Amino acid sequence: MAQATWDDLAAGRGCVFDIPRPDVTPNWELVGQLTVSSWYLPFNQMYRGHGVVVFDPRHATSIDHLTTAEWHAYAADLHRVVTAIVAVCKPDHMNVESLGNVSPHLHWHVIPRYLDDARWGMPIWTTPLSAMPDHRLGETERANLIDLIRTVLMREAASMLGEDE
Repeated sequence: MAQATWDDLAAGRGCVFDIPRPDVTPNWELVGQLTVSSWYLPFNQMYRGHGVVVFDPRHATSIDHLTTAEWHAYAADLHRVVTAIVAVCKPDHMNVESLGNVSPHLHWHVIPRYLDDARWGMPIWTTPLSAMPDHRLGETERANLIDLIRTVLMREAASMLGEDE
């Protein structure tokens, strides 16, 4: 099968982020489904807690392709993810980036940054992608991280519904 061209991917043909997408791939695992997006934890955890928040309802390549209501819901999802990562991972700072240069489907990387990380004070992205450091968590550590994040998400969802009173 021929590799999809940029124009194909931008049009949603062969897009790995279009629905349906598997919960687990060689690159990521589903943490949770939010209002209009899904949150995935990449297996590469060079920055512990790094997640990807993917817009679900349809193929869109940038925020200007969203309605105001879609953007508000997506921004609220993004806020929930950042809040959960901060609560669980306690980073010194958070990077939130929407690039779309490799996969032209609207998604945001939420990247916890730590004073002792190797690229503190610089972007995490290096060129080429194959040069990016790859750090895998042990199976137990990864499962515990996902469980903690899911617990925070569920607690926050209950709070939003007024169930914690």
